[in-house]
Amino acid sequence: MNKIKMIVTDMDGTLLNSKKEMHSETLSIIDKLIKSNIKFVVASGRQYFNLYNRFNDDRIIYVAENGSFIFKNNEIFSFSALNKNIVKEILKIVDTIDNTHVIISGKKSSYTKSIDDFIEKHFREYYSKIEIISNFEDIDDEICKIAIFNLDGTEKNVYPHLSKYSKDYSVTVSSFEWLDVFDLNINKGEAINLLKEEFNLKNDEIMIFGDYLNDLEMYSVSSETYAMENAHPQIKEVAKYIAPSNDEFGVISVIKEKFNI
Repeated sequence: MNKIKMIVTDMDGTLLNSKKEMHSETLSIIDKLIKSNIKFVVASGRQYFNLYNRFNDDRIIYVAENGSFIFKNNEIFSFSALNKNIVKEILKIVDTIDNTHVIISGKKSSYTKSIDDFIEKHFREYYSKIEIISNFEDIDDEICKIAIFNLDGTEKNVYPHLSKYSKDYSVTVSSFEWLDVFDLNINKGEAINLLKEEFNLKNDEIMIFGDYLNDLEMYSVSSETYAMENAHPQIKEVAKYIAPSNDEFGVISVIKEKFNI
């Protein structure tokens, strides 16, 4: 008998294929799961407004901004703000890194200084609600995440500049091009822990799917963990199972098999 009561999936590189598409059956399968009293959680580095636009379903739990912002039952369940002085300090450093762009996220919106065609292409995929501002200090909002984009790779070109903050903040390479900075006590794993406690779930009642380093902490919350075939080596090391790749829609194929959908 299937014990699973909650399914958690990352988006990019996991639920979505390389073209950022969902399997044609994804929404109907989620509907069937929820109607069978299985909670469905999307855990992503993406903005909440972006995630909601993809699914448009208040029954889904949205763990956005790598766990900094959790929406449940159409209201904020958890929000973790960064210290404004640290935000200023990090932004000052990032300004000195070549070919690097920044977008910062708050409760009300996300913010960046300018959007040309290049930035439009890379930012709009992950952020649906963006305000253009001339000065980050003018933002009247609580900030939960700094997202830094470098097309040549953030692990190599950005992380070394910010690694000194990793003792006090989460400095996480969330994909090849993106690095995120948020509260030290916040990550996707902690977010799922909050939900685990909220719903009084056990480790073997939670199914996890992920592919990259910002998913790593989730693998300690569950005993039913899957790494995508395309996952980062560290994720494959800690996962119990390997799912087919995101381009094979491995999340959906595993769910269909396990739940006979």
